[in-house]
Amino acid sequence: MLAFPEVTDGQSIQVRGEIISLVQRNSDWISVDIRLLNDNLFDFPQRFMRLEWLTEQNPTLGSQWLLRVKPRSISSHLNQGGFNRQRYFLSKHIIGRGKVVAATAIEATPNPRFQLISQLIPQVENLNNGDLILALMFGDKQLISTEHWQGLRQSGTGHLISISGLHLSVLALWLLLCIGGGLKRMRPRYGLSNTYLTALATIMVTAIYGYLSGFSLPTLRAFSMLCLVIVVGVLQRHSSPFERLLYALFIVLLLDPLSVLSSGLWLSFGALAVILWFGGQLANAVKVEEQQQPDWLTIFWQRLVILWSIQWRLSLLMGAMLLLLFGGVSPYSVWFNLLFVPWFSVLVIPFTFIALMWWGASVYLQLPADLPLVILDWLIAPLTYSFNGLQYLPGSWLNVSSQLASALLFGLVAFGVYRLPIALRWKGVASVLCAPLLWLMISPMLVRDEEGWRVHLLDVGQGLSVVIERRDHILLYDTGAAFGESFSYAKQVVIPFMHSKGFSRVDYLVVSHGDNDHAGGTDVLIAQYPQAQIITDLAPYEGLNCRPKTLTWHELTINVLGPQRAENGNNGSCVLQITDGLQQIMLPGDIEIEAEIDLISQQTPLSPGLSSRVLVAPHHGSNTSSSQGFVDAVAPEIVLYAAGLNNRYGFPKNAVIKRYDHIDASQYSVGTNGQISLFFEQDGIKVVSYRRDIAPFWYNQVFEFGEFANTE
Repeated sequence: MLAFPEVTDGQSIQVRGEIISLVQRNSDWISVDIRLLNDNLFDFPQRFMRLEWLTEQNPTLGSQWLLRVKPRSISSHLNQGGFNRQRYFLSKHIIGRGKVVAATAIEATPNPRFQLISQLIPQVENLNNGDLILALMFGDKQLISTEHWQGLRQSGTGHLISISGLHLSVLALWLLLCIGGGLKRMRPRYGLSNTYLTALATIMVTAIYGYLSGFSLPTLRAFSMLCLVIVVGVLQRHSSPFERLLYALFIVLLLDPLSVLSSGLWLSFGALAVILWFGGQLANAVKVEEQQQPDWLTIFWQRLVILWSIQWRLSLLMGAMLLLLFGGVSPYSVWFNLLFVPWFSVLVIPFTFIALMWWGASVYLQLPADLPLVILDWLIAPLTYSFNGLQYLPGSWLNVSSQLASALLFGLVAFGVYRLPIALRWKGVASVLCAPLLWLMISPMLVRDEEGWRVHLLDVGQGLSVVIERRDHILLYDTGAAFGESFSYAKQVVIPFMHSKGFSRVDYLVVSHGDNDHAGGTDVLIAQYPQAQIITDLAPYEGLNCRPKTLTWHELTINVLGPQRAENGNNGSCVLQITDGLQQIMLPGDIEIEAEIDLISQQTPLSPGLSSRVLVAPHHGSNTSSSQGFVDAVAPEIVLYAAGLNNRYGFPKNAVIKRYDHIDASQYSVGTNGQISLFFEQDGIKVVSYRRDIAPFWYNQVFEFGEFANTE
C-alpha cells in the first residue's frame, strides 16, 4: 500500500530516510530521492519521496537522515503531449514530494553500493565519458550531461546506457562461455555437475552486477528472465521462449504491479517479443539451409541477414511505441543500433564488468585503477563522438501528432497481420486496421467543418497559457512561467501540446503583461514560432499594442478591449474577447478591480460589450479581481481558473467562487482537472478535461500526500 496515513498537504512531518539518488544540484539547492525507513525488517513495497533541500551540507548517496519535511502530493500538471510526472512517480513508488526544513544526520552502516559510487565519482568526473561509465557500472545517471542525454535521445541508443536485458544477457553469455570452458579444462567430469556449477556461478555473478546497478525495474526484469532461461535449460525442461517471457512478466508484475505504468516495461518486453518471434522464424529457416552444408562465407552472410532482419523489425516496433509514449522518434536509430549494439555487446559491456571488478578490487587492495577506466572511456568514445554529427543531420528527432502516431501503430499491426500464415479471409482485418492511416491521408482533401473552434486552457501550474484553435490556425495567449535556464512551461507543456496536436505554426502570440507566470516562456515560443505576430505592451517585443482594436482572424473576431494606456503591473494586462458572433470567451489576464471598473466605464453602444459565455477568471481567482460589477457585466456561463493545485495563494478564493455561484456559472480549475478544452459548436459549448474525459485513468486522479483524493 503506497500510503502515508493521517498526513495531508501542508503539515510538517518528520521522516527517516536513506538518500538513494541525487536527482539535481543547483547551487545550494539539491533534489534528492529518499527511501523511507521504518522499524520493520521487511518493508514491502518500498516507498520513496522526492525532496527539495537547501543545504550547505554535502549529503551523499546511502547516508541516512532524520528530516523535517513540508510534504506535497505527487499530483502534477497533466496536458496532452506533456510528460505525465505523477504516473512516473507512481511507477517509481514515490508517494510524495516535499521541502526539507530541518535535517539531522543519522549514524548508520553505509550501503556498500553507495559507498562504491561515492568513491568512483571523483575518478571518472574528469573523463570525457565518465558520466556514462558511472551509468554502465552502477546504473547511476546523476552525472550524465545534457549533451549526452540529447545524443542518446536523438540516436535512439539510451538503452545501451541503462542497465537492462542487453547488459545482463551479454554478461551471462560471456560468463557461461568462460566459466563453462574453464571448468571443462580444469575438472572434466561426466554428468551435469559442471553445468550446475556454471549455471550457479552465472546467476550469482549477474545478481551481484544487478545489485550494484540498484536492481532497477529493467534490471530486475532482465534478471528474472535470465534466471528462468538458465534454470529451465539446466533442468532440461521444455518451454518455448514465449512461455519464459510470460513467466518473467508474471514475476515482475507479482513483485511490482505498478511497473505497468513504466514505459520501460512495454519497451523491453515488446523488444523481447519481436526478437523471439522473428528470431525464431529466421533461425528455423537458416537451419533448413544449413542442412545443405554451405561454406563459412554463406553461413556468415546468413547470420548477417538474420541480424538485419531482426533489427529493422525491432526498429519499426520500437519506433511506433516511442511515437505513442514520447510523441516522436529518431529516424537514425536503426543505423546507430545496427552499429553500436554489436560494439557494446562484444567490447563495451564485457570490459565494463572487467573494469568494475578491477576497480572494486583496487578500492580494497590499494591497486592502481586508472587504466581500466581510461580504456573503457576510449571504448565508449565512438558512440559519443558520433553524437556530434547528429546536429548536422536533418530531422534528428521527428515530432509526430498523437493521431498520426496511433494511425501508424495500427498500420504496423496491419502489416504484421498480413504477414501471418493465416487464411486469406482473415487478412482482410489488415484493411480495417489501415483505415485510420488512410483517413489521415485523405481528410485534408475533403471539405471540413469550418464552423467550430476550440480553446485549450493548459495546466501550467500557477500561471496561464491558452491555445485557441481555428481551422488548424493557432492563437497563443500567454506562455506560463520559466525558472532560470533549466525549466520553462513553454518547453515542457506548450510546445509538446502543439506537437501532439500536429500544429506547426502560430498566427498570434499575445503576452498579456510582464509577470513571469504569464510571460516567462515568451523568448522560447518566439524562437519556436518566429512567424507569429506578437500582441503585447512589453517593451522588448515589437508588434501590435494592446490599445482597443478589432481584428478578424479566420472568421473569428478578436476584440482587444484594453488597457486604454500602457502601464506596468496586473492592471496593464492585455484583455481579449474572441467571438464567432454567437459565442465568446474573454481572456482578461491579471486585471484587478481598478481595471475592471475602467472596462465597464468604457462601454458604449458601439463597443463590443463585455458579455461572454466563457471567462478565464482574472488573476487566477484572486480576491483583488472578479468584483461583483465585473461578474454581472460579463455574466459568464462557464468560468475557468488558471490556478495550480493546492497553490500557496489559495486561488481561487472562496468569495470569488461564491460570486460566480450566484449567477449559476459552471466553474473549472486546471489544478483539479488538468488541461481543460472547450469545443465551441453551433449547438453549444462542450467542456472536456484531462483527468475526467481525455485520460480518466486511476493514476491520473488527484492524489493527496500518500493517499487518494476524491476528484468529484
